[in-house]
Amino acid sequence: MLPPVKKVPLQREIFPRSWQTVVFRNYGIVSTDKIAKVLSCSEETVQAEAARMGLSAVKYSGVWEKRGYITIIRNNWYLLPYEQLSVLLGFDEDRMEFVLYKEDFLDVKLGGFKPFCPPVKYSPLTEEEKRTTTERVKAIKRLYPENTRPFRFFEDKKEDFVNPDSFNDGLRIIHGYLTPCGDALAEDDERYLPDGLLSEYRKQGINGVWMHGLLSALSPYPFDPELSKDYKEKRRKLKKLVDRCAEYGIKVYLYLNEPRFLPIDKAQKFPSLIGAVYQGKACLCFEKEEVREYLYSAVKDLFSNVKGLGGIISITMSENPTHCNWMDFPETESNHRCPVCKDIPADRSAVAVNNVIAKAIRDSGSDGKLLAYLWGWTSYMGWTKEQTERAVRALDKDIIAVCVSECELGIVKGGVTGRIIDYSISNYGPSDITKFMFSVAQETGHRCVAKIQINNSWENSSVPYLPVYDLILSHLQNLNEIGIREYMLTWTLGGYPSPVLDLVAEYSRDGKNFSAEKWYKKHYGTNADRVRKAVGHFCRGFKEFPFCIACLYDSPKTLGPANLWDLKAEGKTSSMVCYAFDDYENWIKPYPYGVYTSQYKKLLSSWEEGLKELDVISDDRRLSELKICAEAAYIHFKADLLQTEFSFYKREPKKYAEELRAILKEEKAIAERLLKILPKSSAVGFETSNHYFYNERNLIEKVLQTEDLLKELNRLNGNS
Repeated sequence: MLPPVKKVPLQREIFPRSWQTVVFRNYGIVSTDKIAKVLSCSEETVQAEAARMGLSAVKYSGVWEKRGYITIIRNNWYLLPYEQLSVLLGFDEDRMEFVLYKEDFLDVKLGGFKPFCPPVKYSPLTEEEKRTTTERVKAIKRLYPENTRPFRFFEDKKEDFVNPDSFNDGLRIIHGYLTPCGDALAEDDERYLPDGLLSEYRKQGINGVWMHGLLSALSPYPFDPELSKDYKEKRRKLKKLVDRCAEYGIKVYLYLNEPRFLPIDKAQKFPSLIGAVYQGKACLCFEKEEVREYLYSAVKDLFSNVKGLGGIISITMSENPTHCNWMDFPETESNHRCPVCKDIPADRSAVAVNNVIAKAIRDSGSDGKLLAYLWGWTSYMGWTKEQTERAVRALDKDIIAVCVSECELGIVKGGVTGRIIDYSISNYGPSDITKFMFSVAQETGHRCVAKIQINNSWENSSVPYLPVYDLILSHLQNLNEIGIREYMLTWTLGGYPSPVLDLVAEYSRDGKNFSAEKWYKKHYGTNADRVRKAVGHFCRGFKEFPFCIACLYDSPKTLGPANLWDLKAEGKTSSMVCYAFDDYENWIKPYPYGVYTSQYKKLLSSWEEGLKELDVISDDRRLSELKICAEAAYIHFKADLLQTEFSFYKREPKKYAEELRAILKEEKAIAERLLKILPKSSAVGFETSNHYFYNERNLIEKVLQTEDLLKELNRLNGNS
């Protein structure tokens, strides 16, 4: 079932007709025949109207439809109804459902509903509309960047930084920069883990890559055989990937969240196995022998047949319903708790799942490892410290314990106290609870791996890496002090082969004798001192970031200046790493407006000092990439501040006319600034679970929209 349709205000458009917006956003990205079918017109008409809008030089490339369909969905979610959106994408309902629900919670990112959009059909423009469009085209031609290179990753060979043979000890696992977050094994692995990328990883000390997996797609699944009908082909593809990665000394790890729930209608075929029910999803009760036997057999069979598989990264307290008490259930429509598990503590179930998996891997004869990701084994999910200790002690001794380093780390920003859950570079661990979990794990003989975030995080996910090397180094030093030198380095974001990977590998090799001065010289030569000074400014600024869960996910910084604005109240709630709208009260909490904006101003002030240091250095390849990342990061942080201020001041547009006018001019300037960066880097704006957050058309729309808003503001205040 697709997300429900809801009537909400639609987004402001820059063209006289909605069909023009469809053409502008999709021409050259989606095949002309699909656009024509959507608009009920001929392909010749689409081509003629695209030319009228200044797009005649744009050539169609199928890469967006294959690798950027999430961007296409996001760009048309508030524009087309389901039926036309499906035609545009070439999706049937099953494919649409899979992408929305299985591709890293895309339905949640889009708001959890589909805006009601009337059908968009082509009809000829009036003479007035033609004149308006002509004026628009003048600006489009001025703004349109040349030679943008979307999806052109890792085509240029980079020079070697390190000797690969020196980096064999200790796990350094990363999520592939391009690895899909849906069904990766449905695609060609050489597309998302090309040899160029694997080579870069190997050079920079990476010895493991992880990817999402679904056990029911990889082993026979007795509860719904349709889900496992292609498991042999999936295993064949997995084995091919495992063998390719092995050539680079890299192991493949599957991230599994098992045993997965079944839709309640399918679970009814096995009524005795139904555990807790949540929003139409039935957990398979893990106290039932049939469920444990399934998990054991499926894992054992997988490792017996896919030789060389590195292991499994398990999670047992996540957002996905798995075992019956994977979390404390909120009130649901049925309020159904499992009669068997309702009094069983969550720690017992979480341990049981991991121990069954560990035994299955061992019994398969494989040398694969189980890395138990202990995310949620804390008060965040309602666990007591005693439960945490009891659970860690009960884990099978072959299990490697993986803990979020900064979990529940207390912070103070602008006098406001807060707590980190994860995904922070600006605030590094390890926290007290993480130290405790590691100490218990070490005491009971477990290897330990720190889950940290390098390169970027949801603090700023639109750049390939944040040049805040000193913060990463401080984090590594803190972990080294408690004996932790193995790492799960990223979530889905952060897998870019940047100098940060080499920093981790170098420090892991010999932390006691690591020299930051030598490392900077290795990467930046005679410019090392000035780069280090710039990085110092970036680090000082980033430590002022107003970290909070709401800002992390809902604030404007993700799309940056590509967010569309309106002087009218938008009446919508911002959504996770997608649409920010104007409900600034949501994304700044728990910070007061003045504190939130003040923290950003401190961040930006320091960042500007760092950019000044870099401005005087002549570019080479490494410096050019560093400058691009630093400037793009600044633009996204600046966009967050500007949209927060705009959303605040627009509540009283007459009173704050001058402030709004200044903000609009600044927003226009940074959008144009970002447009100039896009031809220089395919990586800016890209994150694998979201594809491109924006492209050049989104930024052009924003520039034109700011011009419209400035005119509207002048009219509102009685100016010509």
